[in-house]
Amino acid sequence: MNQNIGIFGGTFDPPHISHTLACLYVLETTDLDRIHIIPCYRHPLGKAATSFEHRVAMTRLAMESLRDRVEISEMEAEREGSSYTIDTLRILRERMPDAHFSLIIGSDILKETRQWKSFDEIQRIAPLIILPRPQFASEGVRDFRFFLPDISSTEIRRRLSAGEDVTPYLSRRVLDYIRQHNLYQSLKEPLK
Repeated sequence: MNQNIGIFGGTFDPPHISHTLACLYVLETTDLDRIHIIPCYRHPLGKAATSFEHRVAMTRLAMESLRDRVEISEMEAEREGSSYTIDTLRILRERMPDAHFSLIIGSDILKETRQWKSFDEIQRIAPLIILPRPQFASEGVRDFRFFLPDISSTEIRRRLSAGEDVTPYLSRRVLDYIRQHNLYQSLKEPLK
């Protein structure tokens, strides 16, 4: 059976409420059947990150309410080297030749796509679904009146390391996990 599958990649360090709302928004406003969330194993631009295992576990918790239509994939840990979107899409196309893919990205990421490996091929394999972010509304987004909450993982990490409140930005399950594993609080500098 042909399925329409959205691919939502990212570092998810940590996954926050806007990530969950993004999935709900796309599932409810497009013809996607499912979303595959693919945490990055090793960032191609060299960004430091919390361990892959913690980020996957937190992402599973963040998406628990959508688990019937959202799948968390650990596929990027199966291969060596940096996690390039094009390589992930090529593997998915081989594994699911009858599926139709779309790549879900925030409008804030559009400016970075010129640095991506084989971006033209990425768009051929998986046309873009662009999520509107308020400060990047003009970046390829048509006349949106809806925007996802302006939340960033970088700001959440900064707040956690400073001991500030983050309850409006994270699901309770993710926040409990962070506290249980003492993530981010001991950072001298927030991860970039």
